[in-house]
Amino acid sequence: MFKTNREEKLCQNLILIGLLILGICYADITQAGDFLLVFAGTGMQIPLDKIGKQFEEEYRVKVAYDYEGSGRLGNKILAGQRPDVFIPGGEKWAKLLREKGYVKAYWPIAYHIPVIITPPNNTKVKNLVDFMKKDVRLVLGDGKACAIGRIESCIFKKANLDETKMNVLAKGVTVKQLVYWIEGKNADASIVWRADAIQSGGKIRTVFIPKEINCIEIIPVCEINKALHPKMAKKYINYLFVKGKLIFKKMGFKVAE
Repeated sequence: MFKTNREEKLCQNLILIGLLILGICYADITQAGDFLLVFAGTGMQIPLDKIGKQFEEEYRVKVAYDYEGSGRLGNKILAGQRPDVFIPGGEKWAKLLREKGYVKAYWPIAYHIPVIITPPNNTKVKNLVDFMKKDVRLVLGDGKACAIGRIESCIFKKANLDETKMNVLAKGVTVKQLVYWIEGKNADASIVWRADAIQSGGKIRTVFIPKEINCIEIIPVCEINKALHPKMAKKYINYLFVKGKLIFKKMGFKVAE
């Protein structure tokens, strides 16, 4: 069935109007910043995923997360990759990148508190000293790849324990990897963040580390220099501190005052 000239003209006008509307909407979204890239340590994935979803709904902006160990993410930034916001698992990379001019400023949103974890019915490890037993199989973090690895070394130094004499089966590149290994009973113990132990949901047993030998780490939120979407990045950072803190607290984190 053929259209009349009038009908064809009407269809063309409707298409042009539709394209014009789409063009205006696209321009508005692009100007607002339709995409936000956040580099974050894997230990914050659960609260940040929830925060990101809420932020997307409120601002109609897609939040994309790249979760890895803090060392890997920090090196990505040094190699030229540019996120809009950086949330490492510790202050080391925030300081280093600020000194090098990649980070404009940073603020603590919460704290990582290290704890010992074991499989549920495994009682080989009751304290840090048990890490020196030859029959205790350990999985620890890689200090070059993730914040927990560096913090473990800090704890061992405070406790006067020689890590080189421990029975370490493997080094993980993220704290989540260590949790999965212990949940799977692949080792007798590890050290992870308290929030990750809580989020495991009873699949592991937790042993607390005495305060005097523990190394508590701040979780910094970093504002990036020359971010692709600086205005939206600031809105996201503000959202983290206004509404995100409550979510962090619900997920087992001690939040900064």
